[in-house]
Amino acid sequence: MAREYLLLTWLLVCIVETKCIIPSKTTFKNALTDLFQLIESSRKGNDLPLIAGCVRLAFHDCVGDGGCDGCIDHTNPDNAGLKRYTEPLDSLYDQKYIGKISRADFYALCAVVALNRSTFDTPDKYTGLSIFKVGRKDCSQSPAEDGDENFPKGTDGMAKTFQYFKDFGFNEAEAIILLGAHTLGRCSLSNSGYDGAWVDNRFSKVSKKAINPLAPTSVLDNSYYNMMVKIPPWKQFETSAHKMQWREPNPFSSTILLNCDMAIFYDLNATDEFGNSDCRLSSPLSFKISKTRVCNPSVGRGITQFYANNNAQFIADFAIVFNRMIEKNSATLQTAANLVKDDPLHKINEAFDEVTKLLNEVSGIADDTPDK
Repeated sequence: MAREYLLLTWLLVCIVETKCIIPSKTTFKNALTDLFQLIESSRKGNDLPLIAGCVRLAFHDCVGDGGCDGCIDHTNPDNAGLKRYTEPLDSLYDQKYIGKISRADFYALCAVVALNRSTFDTPDKYTGLSIFKVGRKDCSQSPAEDGDENFPKGTDGMAKTFQYFKDFGFNEAEAIILLGAHTLGRCSLSNSGYDGAWVDNRFSKVSKKAINPLAPTSVLDNSYYNMMVKIPPWKQFETSAHKMQWREPNPFSSTILLNCDMAIFYDLNATDEFGNSDCRLSSPLSFKISKTRVCNPSVGRGITQFYANNNAQFIADFAIVFNRMIEKNSATLQTAANLVKDDPLHKINEAFDEVTKLLNEVSGIADDTPDK
């Protein structure tokens, strides 16, 4: 009885609130399949750019006054490059899903489908789809933004990075977990002034038995943490856009880290708008201006080292923290699998299981346990 009462209360709130849409089981299942196929269609070689794109979009959608509201301000420089992801998503949504599921739910669902796809070839699977919630409300101007947005800066050091996430509702450990999403995708000079990917295949958890395995920039694993923990001291270099980014000493490597990344392992801070660090990791030749202070350990160093050595725990924790992030400012959310028997979303887990089976067959995943 209590469960039915809670559901009824939630439904009444949804009716009163604007743009609160309850998708049917069929709509949800179709959206899962369509989003998976859309992500697959973005393939470039072994890379699926929509994996990183949908995850980045979800974060940017949840930042700001309205929380996760299906609204993106494409005139904001911090959102540069997102249009290449919102355009195919909005096209699919406008053709098939207007009035059936909110755009905010659709954006969030794309991210968790992408994350699920990103771990197909690894031993530790992302399970966030099984706890996905629906009921997000679109902003009044969706898909355009109608509220203020405040984004973290790549130039920020330890203090500002952790303060940003604290204001966003996440503690230091959770901030480090969310930053682990930087294992996906890459930076573009034209969008951010930075250039390069955070990871390569040195620490990839992709199975050696995988058929047509994804590129490391499309795989969610703990490579990001290993890049800073297990590689010799990184050095700062200036991009052609005059932004300072970190590179490893190996001249043949193109991987990068930003100040906000290094901040989870080193206590550094920017001395100017370009991101010049106030300390050095090793040789002062790393910098345009010699510095005397060697960077102290960050307050997050122990957590970073822990996740560098525990991929399974990182994936499990990421599913929990990321799902909490995409629920920001959405008090009417309801876990799809928890609805009562007669509700249209009943047995949504069965639909999820069916789609997961389909996705595994399409991707050619073997039944045997992949190598670690």
